[in-house]
Amino acid sequence: MNTTPTAGCHSTGDGTAHENAAESLLPPLTRGRLTALCDTGTLSPEAWKKALQICGFNPDGKAWLAYWRQIFLLGGALFFLAGVICFIAWNWGAISPFGRMALIGSLVAGTGVGAVLLGPDTRLGGILLLACGISMGPMLAVFGQSYQTGTELWELFRVWTVLLCLLALAGKQAGLWFATWISGSIFAALWFGRSLSSPLDAFAAFFALPEWLLVIACAIIAWEWAAWRAARHTSESWLRSRWMPRLLFCDLAIRCTAYLLVLIFDGPSWGDESFLWLPQQFVSAFTLAAGGVSWWWYRKKVADLFILAVLLGAATILVLAFLAEAQLFFHTGAVTAFLLWGLLVTGVTACLAKFLLYLQKSMAAGKNNAAIVPAHAFSFLGRSVPEHSWQDLWTHLQNERLIPQETPLPHMNAPLSPWYVRLLLALGGWLAAILFVCFLAFFVFETMQIIAYEEAGIFIASIPVLLLGRSMLVKNTIFSRHFGFALAITGTVGMSISMFLTVNSFMSACFLLALLLVVVSSLMQTPPYTFLAAMTVVAAVSFGTSSLVFEELGQWQVESLGKIIFYLPLIWWAAVSLGLARFCLHEKTWRGRGTSPNADAWFFGAYAGMLICQLASLGIWQQFMLPFPALRGAYGMGMGAALGIGYLAISLSRKRHGFARAGVLLAAAASFVLAWHLPGAALALLGLALARQMTNMAMQGFVLTYLLAYMIFYYYTLAVPFAAKALYLTATGIVLLLLALSLRTWSAKITAKEAADA
Repeated sequence: MNTTPTAGCHSTGDGTAHENAAESLLPPLTRGRLTALCDTGTLSPEAWKKALQICGFNPDGKAWLAYWRQIFLLGGALFFLAGVICFIAWNWGAISPFGRMALIGSLVAGTGVGAVLLGPDTRLGGILLLACGISMGPMLAVFGQSYQTGTELWELFRVWTVLLCLLALAGKQAGLWFATWISGSIFAALWFGRSLSSPLDAFAAFFALPEWLLVIACAIIAWEWAAWRAARHTSESWLRSRWMPRLLFCDLAIRCTAYLLVLIFDGPSWGDESFLWLPQQFVSAFTLAAGGVSWWWYRKKVADLFILAVLLGAATILVLAFLAEAQLFFHTGAVTAFLLWGLLVTGVTACLAKFLLYLQKSMAAGKNNAAIVPAHAFSFLGRSVPEHSWQDLWTHLQNERLIPQETPLPHMNAPLSPWYVRLLLALGGWLAAILFVCFLAFFVFETMQIIAYEEAGIFIASIPVLLLGRSMLVKNTIFSRHFGFALAITGTVGMSISMFLTVNSFMSACFLLALLLVVVSSLMQTPPYTFLAAMTVVAAVSFGTSSLVFEELGQWQVESLGKIIFYLPLIWWAAVSLGLARFCLHEKTWRGRGTSPNADAWFFGAYAGMLICQLASLGIWQQFMLPFPALRGAYGMGMGAALGIGYLAISLSRKRHGFARAGVLLAAAASFVLAWHLPGAALALLGLALARQMTNMAMQGFVLTYLLAYMIFYYYTLAVPFAAKALYLTATGIVLLLLALSLRTWSAKITAKEAADA
């Protein structure tokens, strides 16, 4: 459960039992919550820095070695596996049917044996068992293709579903049951549409099949019954996982809502071929009955705010669709209709927000706070490595005189709204904002008769929307924040569009957009808006600088490379990268101020802007095939990222002994070579280093996803034979695995030396 610190406090008391009770009310001890305490003034910057050091959130040399070792190990395994797969695919035609079956069968057998040896109840064993079940599908496909058995596609999924079901019964994990459900759904759809011309027609006809809606409902009931029984047995705790029934319920809600939307707008148009035995009217009655029973069960018996939010969201969509089909307010004219519909959506969203917040508070009051654990397990991505509880940390800080002795533990059990509640309200706010923008646009163009100046009309219509969003953002309610954010973004987009339509020069428009966003973001003072503004500012300055270079050099002539203007992109990316590194290393100097959340937003937004520019440069290069690698737009970014890596390496290795610092600096020097050939990879390494230093899981996940996509694109567009690609992938995997092995050896030597010194 996400939480945020408030000004209240717990009474620590003198008894151990009372301290344990207070501790159980606290959320997990993470870096983010310590940072939130510092930003709200509960902790001073000195106490915050000491708390990070005590809990291990500031990575030391061993933590950095473990981090990069795991990164290289993961990357090496993926590259090596991809190389082997490409090699097999290249030689697939030359492999005998028996050899093909032996290859895929060895994968199934290897993962299955590994799962048995490690135990299916362990995490790695469960992953191997899931991989075994998933790989059975390709094995069946290879068998049917190699030996031409004549089986149809639905028969393959039937056998695969049976095998997955058997593994799920033995493995006792939700992932296998989910895979079984997906395979079974595909089997049922293909079997139902076996007489149709294509599988897509079968899936379309199967979408709102009443009989399948009953099957989904029965699956949800069976899972909830098993979870209710599993609550008494700790050995079956996997059944109490909520993501599986939530996905099933989302599937059911989407199918029923889509059917009712078609029924509202087009009438009963599914056709008789989409139904077996049950009539079309069954879906409407089933939806009402299932909605009522689900509301009662998940409100009274098993408290699940997610499913209640899905029900309310679906009901809201259906009500608005019915009113739109009834042409509510349409007779008043376009201008008035947009205004009234905007007010209607605003009111509906506000009521939805109030009711969801009421449900959240009432359901949270009945939960057992003692179920909250005080710490996370170790993660190689650096989420947390604390071995201290809140009480231990608070006592240590009091002994260090960083906080007063009488200061009790902070009160941090006030929950934030879950992401799905915020998503529903954000969607309502966006829809209302679009309707208000349309109202203002029609009002400006029709009522004020500004027809000849479209750019001025867009700009005039966007300013009130932006100001209204600013006034909503200052209110500390969940609806006003999301609605105001949607209005602010919509107004900013309108002003940006009018600016690009007015200014003839693309370069000038980019620089003006960056200046506009800097000014508006300082006015808004909200982290989400600041994040998007920072991302756009970095991208706009990059595109403006590249446009300046392009116009000055003229079709990227080689003889113009000596001009100083050519190095403007490199200077810009070096400044951004060095700024990010310095921001990360000197966090204490600005942490604890009121502007800290916006400073974080500038940090993460600037790096996100670099990722966007890198991806855009790949698309431009792929489309125009510019001949010089230095002119692909990524050259300056790669070298700038390498400079950032070098600055981090020099700063973090300053107090290390000579051999360790030499190794770190040598690795930083190697990043310049990598930046010249693979600028996107150097950018990813900079992001991984920054994310580890900041201990930010979200940033690490996004950077790893980007790196995977970048390397796939690179090897896909690499102009070499397929066999050479397989060789390059395999060699890259081996190099990364060797690096991971060397880092492990280095870490073992450090551990042995520390033990000897002790």
